[in-house]
Amino acid sequence: MRKPLVVLLLIIVSTALGRFVEKGANSEIEDTFYKHESDLEIPDEAQYEVISEDVPTLPRMNSQTKWEMIRASGQDPTIRRRKNKQQRQQKVVLGRERRDLILAPWRITHVAPKKTVVVPKKAAMALSFDKCPEKFDAITKGYNGRTYVFAREKVYQIWFEDGLPQKASYLISDLFSGGPRTVTAALTNSRSGVTILFEGRTAYRFRWNRKHRRFQLAKNTPQELPRNITINPLSAFEWADGNQVVLSGEHFIIYDAYWNLATFTGHTRKYFPNLPRDLLGIVYNGAGETLLMYTKTNKLKVYNTKKFKVVQEYPLKLSEFVGCQSR
Repeated sequence: MRKPLVVLLLIIVSTALGRFVEKGANSEIEDTFYKHESDLEIPDEAQYEVISEDVPTLPRMNSQTKWEMIRASGQDPTIRRRKNKQQRQQKVVLGRERRDLILAPWRITHVAPKKTVVVPKKAAMALSFDKCPEKFDAITKGYNGRTYVFAREKVYQIWFEDGLPQKASYLISDLFSGGPRTVTAALTNSRSGVTILFEGRTAYRFRWNRKHRRFQLAKNTPQELPRNITINPLSAFEWADGNQVVLSGEHFIIYDAYWNLATFTGHTRKYFPNLPRDLLGIVYNGAGETLLMYTKTNKLKVYNTKKFKVVQEYPLKLSEFVGCQSR
């Protein structure tokens, strides 16, 4: 009589133990599900059809609304007001008048004292050929036409010279003097020529100096993002319409780096359908209709802004793309 009872008890214990193990496994999966999106492997997602008319366009604001936003942020728009086209032309005319005075005959006997020549800093020293990084952190195409790819404390520069691809790597602090040690997102304003580097919630603005052929830190920078900007920049790019977009997962802002404020906040999928979730940045803008995007999985994706979808993609080898040694 005892044997059937023992067998029955063993069945009950094994069943209860199996449920406990299954529950523990499920709870472990639930605990590991909530990881940061940058640590998750993002699979290739299917492209869905989009009706272009249903996609809202990014808003444009007038100067009055912009000034109200600047004042609301605690800044005075009249102090750091950008120079308009008329003021820039007036500056050129004044420069010509000064040049004419310098070349006038009477100036020959009244030589003006020479200005002190400021010797520019030495050019950044390129690093030696090294192993490829495990991943890239950010990418942007500078105002000088060169592509800059950031990985930890290094930046890789890609450009063409005499029709041949050229590649070099530098320390970020050498090429972008006064800038961050690492970069989490980067973008370049094609109109102003300013390159913005983000290190977490700190923004650095750089201008390309054509004469000395190097980046120079702009005035009133770096700047901490204000509290009303709640996202942490994970990628950034200039959209086809010229807007500067800073992205963090399912949310984005239109960022004005000069005034350090967000002029608009929206949902990524609503305004940018089929945008790659692992997007790092946009490295080419083809007349506003074709965008060439670089992703964290080392792919170049061709995005059509009329169809709002990726129409082509090309895998890249890091060793060939930035000029490094494969691991």
